[in-house]
Amino acid sequence: MWWTTRRIVIKCLQHQRFLSAAAAAGPEAQTLGIIGVPFAKGQAKQGVELAPDLLRQNKLRQVLQNSDERLVITDYGNLPYAVDETLLQQQRQHYYHIRNYADFMACNLALIGQVQLMLQQNAQFLAIGGDHAIGFGSVAGHLQHTPNLSLVWIDAHADINLHSTSQSGNIHGMPVSFLLEPLRPTWQHASLDKIAPNCLPKDQLVYIGLRDIDPYEAFILNKFGIRHYAMDSIDRVGVPKIIEMTLDALNPQNKIHVSFDIDALDSNVAPSTGTAVRGGLTLREGISIVEALRDTKRVQGMDLVEINPKLGSEHDVRTTVESGLEILKSMFGYRRSGARIYSNLDTGILGHEH
Repeated sequence: MWWTTRRIVIKCLQHQRFLSAAAAAGPEAQTLGIIGVPFAKGQAKQGVELAPDLLRQNKLRQVLQNSDERLVITDYGNLPYAVDETLLQQQRQHYYHIRNYADFMACNLALIGQVQLMLQQNAQFLAIGGDHAIGFGSVAGHLQHTPNLSLVWIDAHADINLHSTSQSGNIHGMPVSFLLEPLRPTWQHASLDKIAPNCLPKDQLVYIGLRDIDPYEAFILNKFGIRHYAMDSIDRVGVPKIIEMTLDALNPQNKIHVSFDIDALDSNVAPSTGTAVRGGLTLREGISIVEALRDTKRVQGMDLVEINPKLGSEHDVRTTVESGLEILKSMFGYRRSGARIYSNLDTGILGHEH
């Protein structure tokens, strides 16, 4: 009981600080909540749990603040969760053939609530993984707050396997299947209608950057007509056309959630990740995509996942972290064409027009 009370007090204090900072920043302030989700049990390689704190150590907050001086940031720390007996029973009886189902669901249940809290207190949120298993809770929580939502999943992998189709049993390859109504019957024992009642419309999901799709995933994508722009499509028509087709597909009235797996980028610029696939997006292409989404002014939530500092050399890790920060700062305000906000500048330096 004392722990619950303490968490409530902490959240109230955080909210008060947020309100004071937003008021001080003025009416044009853009409020952003950040949550670290150091979850590594969606796959077998340890290390991704270190990414949220590693990004903070590499001046995440300063990088984002410098990208837009109006940004008011609240960092909610790292997400805690606890596994209960109900989830363990579901795992033993129904999902024993996939890894760490109970931990996956416990973490994502906590994240569903956390995302709703952040969106009550902020205009936007950023969830930092951890592996891509957290995409379920991040998007599901977003859907509970904002039912009219579109999802852009930027990834080398489709992550839409079912527990009955996954060859690896790694649940970081399954989170999208929890979000779509046509696939919910395949998770009939997961109580999804209770914990995440709002589903994502299949026509409001767009994939960009795919290049490693399992056979059953390809079958699901084609059966339900889910838009997916793999690297061969990007090579054929170019990033500007892919962006155009993506935005044409999204309901212009919807808010947007962007889930960005660092392995969407080519391993030359993002080598420290668990399932790297050569032939991915260049960093410039990745930046172009998030800039175009940002410029819609409808992006309300974002995930950045799968940076693994235990993989590769020190140079590999530094390169991957720097690429991740470039993606984030472009999403949250940095413009390669130059800043458009001049409130901190002495604009009289050139004299006055006559």
